[in-house]
Amino acid sequence: MRHLLVAVTCFFIGIAVFAQPLPVPLTPSYLPAVGRTFNYRLLVNGEVQAETTGVAGFAHFAATVEIEQKWQKSGNHLRCDLTIKGGTLRVFSSVGERTEKLGWTKITFLTTPTGEIVDLMGGGARSFDELVGNFDLMATALATLIVPFPKEGLKVGDAWQGAHQLGPTITLTTVQCVEQPTSLPPRLQPLKFRLRYLLPIDALIDPTFRAQTNFTARYSAESEVLFSVAEGKTISASGTIKLEVGAKFPLPQTIQQTEPEKNQPNEQNPEQEGSQQEGNQQQGQQQGQGEEQKESQPSTLPTTPSVTPYFLLKVDAKFDLVPMQ
Repeated sequence: MRHLLVAVTCFFIGIAVFAQPLPVPLTPSYLPAVGRTFNYRLLVNGEVQAETTGVAGFAHFAATVEIEQKWQKSGNHLRCDLTIKGGTLRVFSSVGERTEKLGWTKITFLTTPTGEIVDLMGGGARSFDELVGNFDLMATALATLIVPFPKEGLKVGDAWQGAHQLGPTITLTTVQCVEQPTSLPPRLQPLKFRLRYLLPIDALIDPTFRAQTNFTARYSAESEVLFSVAEGKTISASGTIKLEVGAKFPLPQTIQQTEPEKNQPNEQNPEQEGSQQEGNQQQGQQQGQGEEQKESQPSTLPTTPSVTPYFLLKVDAKFDLVPMQ
């Protein structure tokens, strides 16, 4: 009888264990967001170091930026329009405090439904400020607003790499699904992701400009993103960013001193040869005295030694992305 009770108990325990539903892989995508517009506020604060041709500076900054994200269908892909609608930048340095208004900047990404970027449109900068704004918007998008998901779905604890094709550059993003809260029904539960990426943004700059100025730029970030599978959008995000931009500007070319062409000797009459020989002897003595000085003279015009102009910028900051009501 005792053995029978043990067997029955084990049978019911086995049913209780194996009857539990296995975790179903979730398939996050941005399809639910098609036709919708989302507004966010980006808060950034950090430190910046700038150096130009031997003059260095250090400052603290804080920025508040309003970002609009709009999703649309584009054939087999999705079109994500990101726009900086406005904002304020405050800089604190040894020379005092400065406040600037941030202008309008827009970049369009073409992505797969699961968030892998396949093309980049727009982003043409008319000034250095707009160029920096494009970098900021692009980095914010990759660190928070466009997360690449695996096509086969995912579970909590999974980790993978997503590839973004930014023009000729392929950027890998490392992603990990950290957790899924259980306070809501499964279809409404947001997912928390941890991202890490390095973006060689100088590859997006015109090659001629890069070659002329030795332009380099690297943008890296680590962030945590709370993503709504039901809405296909980022709910909120926070993290750190690092930016390093450098350039060297070529010096003007040294002006070469051109030597006058030597005249070919003209035919002379015999009567002129005597006087010409005497003149040549006197001229030869004078030339002999200054010959050593002439040989030591440089063939180029004298120039003032100078340092190659350069520019270096380093940014180390933290950010928070929150939805706007």
